[in-house]
Amino acid sequence: MLKKYKLEISNPCEKKSYNIFFIPSLILLLLSGSLGLAIFKIDSPIFDFRLFTRNLNKPSVETNQLNKFNINKNYLSSDQINNKDIVSEWSKKIMYYVENNLPIPRMYFPYIPKNINEFETQTKKNVFISILLPIALRGNELVLEERKLMKDAFLSNNIHKIENLAKKYNVKNFEKMNFGNLATKNILKVKNELLMKINKIPLAMILSQSIIESGWGSSRFAQEGNALFGEWTWKKNVGIKPRGNLYANFAVKNFKNLLESLNSYILNLNRHPAYSEMRKFRAMKYKTGKKITGYDTANFLNKYAEIGFEYVTKIENMIKSNKLYRFRNAKLESY
Repeated sequence: MLKKYKLEISNPCEKKSYNIFFIPSLILLLLSGSLGLAIFKIDSPIFDFRLFTRNLNKPSVETNQLNKFNINKNYLSSDQINNKDIVSEWSKKIMYYVENNLPIPRMYFPYIPKNINEFETQTKKNVFISILLPIALRGNELVLEERKLMKDAFLSNNIHKIENLAKKYNVKNFEKMNFGNLATKNILKVKNELLMKINKIPLAMILSQSIIESGWGSSRFAQEGNALFGEWTWKKNVGIKPRGNLYANFAVKNFKNLLESLNSYILNLNRHPAYSEMRKFRAMKYKTGKKITGYDTANFLNKYAEIGFEYVTKIENMIKSNKLYRFRNAKLESY
């Protein structure tokens, strides 16, 4: 916080001289930028949000009006999202925050810039990571909030909430359960299954899969449908059909914004039977108090893609070659 300074003048004559000569000089010094930092020793801000608020009169994408963005009050205009200079500066600041273990601002991009392929290769990589990292952190934050709500539901015996969570996370034999008359042992089984399913995903794995599935944000599915993780849907007239196969019985799921895509991916890993071994591994790690890394967890994603264990190798190589493990301690700023 900047300190306020009060100039005290005791002599009336001195005050008059001060008004005539000192005030114009003071104004000149302030306008030239020579006073504040030099005399008062004020540190310049690390991140300048003025870059993003300069054109407030222009049409903007307000994230608090988008699904899952209701907590965030910051926004970027469409022009700013596709302004290479602004996005590049944003990327540099996010990387600086990470490298210096500083909290990342809660500012989320609703979509990938349309001109992301115009960046030089390394800059493009940094831009993509700096856009996705706050979103990945927010997605994990939402999961942990839901985990807490789940625990509270069991403590308060909130059967309605427990039933909704059991349905959302595909609890075993959910459809056959009468939640109004569940035996204690069955309630405990539901709780243990939900504890195993409702948990966060390692950041390095999130980043590596989004890079592979979206081509660093440049794929058609990422650009047209905010699809970062290549999730398929078999619903009719939903999603984006692959080019050259418009009559395929599947499509790639599309989303309103990037966070919606991230939330769908996390839910998929947390409830689909194909990733049960991954969840058991994660639970074992948490129980023993050991670190859970994206590199180790990726070993259980052989069913994510048709290429099987070759896909696991791709994830591991992506993590190593881009040093994605360096983001493991990244965190969002407090509200």
